[in-house]
Amino acid sequence: MDDVLLIDGSYGEGGGQILRTSLALSALLGRPVRITKIRARRPRPGLQPQHLACVQALQRITNARVRGAALDSTELEFVPRGIRGGTYTINIGTAGSVTLLLQCLVLPLLFAPEPSHLRIIGGTDVEHAPTYDYFANVFVPWVSRMGASLSTRLKRRGYYPKGGGEVVVSIQPVSKLFPIRLERFEGPSVIRGISHAGALPEHVAVRQAEAASKRLESAGYKADIDVVTYSRSEVLCPGSGITLWTENMPIGASSLGAKGVLAEVVGKRAANYLIHQLDAKRPVDMHMADQLIPYMAIADGVSVIRATEATMHLVTNLWVVERFLGISADVKREEGRSVSVNLRGVGFKVEKEEQG
Repeated sequence: MDDVLLIDGSYGEGGGQILRTSLALSALLGRPVRITKIRARRPRPGLQPQHLACVQALQRITNARVRGAALDSTELEFVPRGIRGGTYTINIGTAGSVTLLLQCLVLPLLFAPEPSHLRIIGGTDVEHAPTYDYFANVFVPWVSRMGASLSTRLKRRGYYPKGGGEVVVSIQPVSKLFPIRLERFEGPSVIRGISHAGALPEHVAVRQAEAASKRLESAGYKADIDVVTYSRSEVLCPGSGITLWTENMPIGASSLGAKGVLAEVVGKRAANYLIHQLDAKRPVDMHMADQLIPYMAIADGVSVIRATEATMHLVTNLWVVERFLGISADVKREEGRSVSVNLRGVGFKVEKEEQG
């Protein structure tokens, strides 16, 4: 097909981010896409269960014609044929990240002709992915300010390696998204958090929370951290973690437990990361910046964000939206590793049919 957009999956971070953003924009815009060299920069290139779940879920949602949807496939062609809301159950089948899967689904489903209700089974707290609590308390508030309408609920935690977590997300259709300007840093009014442990002694979650609180207090911040524990019957395998976030201006940080790592180290690690983000005095944390780019790109107007760091994920997403939409961002390096991104969205809209 001559109108198929070719995306080099080895560009930038060369991992799953290019795949997820490309699929989301392809589904939204109805633009066929061929992605080559998928995850070329990863130790095991090609589609893994989590990525394949993204493809299969969007195939159902868009009635897409797909070629190359197989484990370890390094090339994929995706031809969407309209977005359909409704009720979907998606089981990743591993501890693959629920939140990374949602990076594929939320954007196109916001523009479906009817509401969507998702039940997703997989990992809620796994390495190299936003935790469920980060998604619920940082991502959702920011995109809601742009006009997105979604709610989420955690039904079960899912830790590595067995997963089995369950998240329910409801998405209401919108006609367009509004631009967002996040330029001015406001000190956190409240720092909240949740420290959790499953199939482990309760003191693990308590020690994580206490270590994080102590470290934050030493830096002049006060935190209110909830402690939650789950019995062996409530999770498929042991695990723990802590996520911290600011409420008025959502900035987040997280850390996960691991065998041989003291609970105090886990808690202190999350606190140190949040302190680093706050000390940079930028309104957007380094991991949220890249997630906002696709929403800024389709918003109706100019969005501006100032973030603590320009990650490779940010660079990659800017490249992907330029390929799909033909728009370029004005990116300026600031003091230290901080960056500002100015992006005029294309004003993507869904016109409601008139009732006759």
